[in-house]
Amino acid sequence: AVGEGLEQVSDADNLFKLASPELALSAALVQQASALRGGRHENPMMASPCKNAHALDEAEQACVSIPDADLRAACMADFCLTEKASVVDDAALSGIMEDRLSDGRVPLFVGHGPCRDIGGQALRAVRTKGVRIAMECQELLREVGAAIAGVVGAQLKTEGTCELVVRPGTDVHDLLDFAPSGGGWVDADLGGGVGDPQGGLGGASFVAGVENDLSWNCWRLD
Repeated sequence: AVGEGLEQVSDADNLFKLASPELALSAALVQQASALRGGRHENPMMASPCKNAHALDEAEQACVSIPDADLRAACMADFCLTEKASVVDDAALSGIMEDRLSDGRVPLFVGHGPCRDIGGQALRAVRTKGVRIAMECQELLREVGAAIAGVVGAQLKTEGTCELVVRPGTDVHDLLDFAPSGGGWVDADLGGGVGDPQGGLGGASFVAGVENDLSWNCWRLD
């Protein structure tokens, strides 16, 4: 028997089967999340489908496992509109399809700032000694990420060097199979091995956003 809230979502209610409505809903959720929690609506024409802050929190918890920000926002919108847990599976499937189409190796610009997980925490980062150009940093991310599943992003600070961002549990010593230009990797960042928290506090397995700072750029694999 199907549990309550787990029945199939109808096409009329399923945003993933409509013509890209998640784009507008994603913008509405982003713009209204703070307003909902503060009990105000700054722009009623862009009201979030989540009725109140409690509904928004429930939607965030239900969809927290979706790494793509736009898909996660669409999942939250679907959850608030339908109140059905099955929309999370639809969002996850859409993400898997996107990853397969892109082969999981396309660096996507996340924003200006160091990379952060879904909770706003830093993930572990391993610095290169000499990769200082954004294009080279993205190429390194694409190359290494194709071979090491634990590499999920990259970040580069102005006048700094490229850093690869890895998920918890990744054996960073695998990076030694690659030799970035300019001298390889910073030895101190390779200390600790599997699961060592050095260089990052986050426990999530994907890059969800940035901590706003114009001196940094962040990319994730999409």
